Amino acid sequence: MGSNQGDQNGSFKKSRWLTKPSSFFILLISLLLTMAGGFVLGWWLHKYHPSNTQLWMVPFGFLLFLTPLIICLSVLIPDHCAATSRIDQEQPKTQDHSLSQPVR
Repeated sequence: MGSNQGDQNGSFKKSRWLTKPSSFFILLISLLLTMAGGFVLGWWLHKYHPSNTQLWMVPFGFLLFLTPLIICLSVLIPDHCAATSRIDQEQPKTQDHSLSQPVR
């Protein structure tokens, strides 16, 4: 069904589609977008906040400022969860039979 092929042991190999240069490029673009959002918010605060004009700059600045953070979290959290579940699956679960009682 999927693109992952199982080997003789039944384990699956996960191919990474992000290489180091592309990851660095995405990180750089995200950093630039965050800085642009912070600049828009700072400019609005400095120039237009006392008169409460140009209010379109506030949601636009927050959009630029917070979107890369949300995207990074949505990419990193599933990888972290997959890594921890992989570790849990690799460790054999031992049962302590001294604690379990047969049901009569």
